[in-house]
Amino acid sequence: MSLKYKCPECGTPLGFEGLCWRCRKRKHREEVNSWTEEEIQEKINQVIERLKISTEDEFYQTDECDIFQDLMTRGVNIEEISKVACEREIYYPSELYYKASEEVRDKIIEKIMSTKSADDGGRFLQCLAMIGDKKSKDILYELKINPRPWRKKLYVDSDIYAEEGGWTFDSKNNYIKLNYDKCFSFEIGENKDENRTFIARRRGEKCLRCGGEMLDILVIDGRDERFSFLGLDGIITVSCCPNCVTLCEGISTKFNLDGTSEVLDYEGEEENYFSEDIIDEMVNNKFVVSMKEKPLFYGAFGDDVSTIGGFASWVQDWEYRECPECGKKMKYLAQIHWDTIMDSAEGTLYIEICPNCKIVTAFYHLLLIKFV
Repeated sequence: MSLKYKCPECGTPLGFEGLCWRCRKRKHREEVNSWTEEEIQEKINQVIERLKISTEDEFYQTDECDIFQDLMTRGVNIEEISKVACEREIYYPSELYYKASEEVRDKIIEKIMSTKSADDGGRFLQCLAMIGDKKSKDILYELKINPRPWRKKLYVDSDIYAEEGGWTFDSKNNYIKLNYDKCFSFEIGENKDENRTFIARRRGEKCLRCGGEMLDILVIDGRDERFSFLGLDGIITVSCCPNCVTLCEGISTKFNLDGTSEVLDYEGEEENYFSEDIIDEMVNNKFVVSMKEKPLFYGAFGDDVSTIGGFASWVQDWEYRECPECGKKMKYLAQIHWDTIMDSAEGTLYIEICPNCKIVTAFYHLLLIKFV
């Protein structure tokens, strides 16, 4: 395809006239972020009216579903939407039920207890996970201890479904938080070198597997007041081989709060597909951390913005790794969308943390594969 056009905003070569995907996404974000309170209420009403005349399959394919997701990125209270979705028996996407009312929660629980369908049961479990209050936890725990007959047709137990809501529970029904209730985004800035939290720098080492360049793919300064929610008074360094991490099960790093880190053993690749030019592009990105906190779902519905904290935009299903040292579930820490730091790249790098063991794990999702 001939790249005879250029994006009028950033100059990226294109095979068509108009804005590149990055500029389109940026402009859409700017528009959503500028909605007034009156416009937000109009959008809520628009979503509600669409729910009233749609089936579940129909709603997910409408513009109003996209508007709903935009509302979530603004941190809007969606209790009105949850109520109508429940009345219309629309249970997907599960985010429709985020922090829904007790009335809606009890209706979902009634559905769970009466259904004989594994497909429906799985969808109800996801909705209950998004509600996420104590009664939701207790019901999911009860369903793990005393599963319904349809559980046999599901691949995973109710504690794994709970993870979609950013939490789970242990064998004694103790609540376990799996994400952080703060979110910051990366945005284009002019002074990356002056920031203590950033994406990608050369590590000065070669990968022992493929021979490629090792990177500190993310550095977070926990001493920054913005990241006090992490509870780590020091530097978190996430390191990996960018080539091998896209092709293996993941790479873990043991970090010290003084900024040093040790990459733990991993199964890499024999061949390196990351040229010097690609590494240059990655480390020369212009991203800096937003000064202001973002809503928790700010980065949950697209691949245009990398974030620290909040909810992830899972390419595949949600995935919380076990710490290689203590074996406990790690917490979701950050996501870096590959195509924001590499031209024409695909997939997302997810980073999770065990604060107690001071270990971070980076792993990569590409293909959309459903297992629940």
